[in-house]
Amino acid sequence: MKRVLVTGASGLGLEIARRYLNAGDQVCLLSQSEASIQSALESTGPAAIGVTGSVTRSEDIEHAIQRMCDAFGGIDCAISCAGINVVGPSLEVSAQTFSHILEVNVLGSFLVAQAAGRQMATHGGGSITFISSVYGESGAPQRAAYCASKGALHTLTESLSVEWGRYGIRVNAVAPTGIRSRMVQSLIEQGQYNLRGVEARTPLGRLAEPEEVANACYFLSSDQAAMITGHILPVDGGWLANGYII
Repeated sequence: MKRVLVTGASGLGLEIARRYLNAGDQVCLLSQSEASIQSALESTGPAAIGVTGSVTRSEDIEHAIQRMCDAFGGIDCAISCAGINVVGPSLEVSAQTFSHILEVNVLGSFLVAQAAGRQMATHGGGSITFISSVYGESGAPQRAAYCASKGALHTLTESLSVEWGRYGIRVNAVAPTGIRSRMVQSLIEQGQYNLRGVEARTPLGRLAEPEEVANACYFLSSDQAAMITGHILPVDGGWLANGYII
């Protein structure tokens, strides 16, 4: 049985939490939204606990891990899922918006990894997984800050895996294509997401399902992935592999 920290208590974060809970693991959800935590806990049962806090505040993350140590006896896995995106012309995006995206997506992920890593380093190791994106490998219009943040996550993954391997800590990332979710559906309805274009480029011809991304996270933290670290695992239906423009 694994003891797992998941940041984000709705959407993909909740789906990831359910994947671990369904396998009999114990989960702590960290989210800024107390309402999201309460809703998640009502649907997940007694093997989950929730902590209200921000991934950009190290003291909030440390509090969540202390809660895990008190309730579960420690931490084995951390899944850094919390992230944001703002779509808009790069000629108009403000420095404040750009900085905020990097703060949540990059600094927040690092602080989660750092706090979890400190505990894991003195207790036999563990597994850390970042939720990245195919946009960490290639650019996209009107998403400069988001793409920059995900590219940073890829090199952060590699850097931490090299530095922390001696502690038995594995660090990987999952890089999905668009996920069939309320957020993506909202972007489609606002004309800010080219669904037909994504489906046309994707050899498997569709978006990823949330449970498919959750399964990838579960695999990377499992014993079956014991020799995998520093890896960026695309869950993209072949999107990155396709260099053919129709």
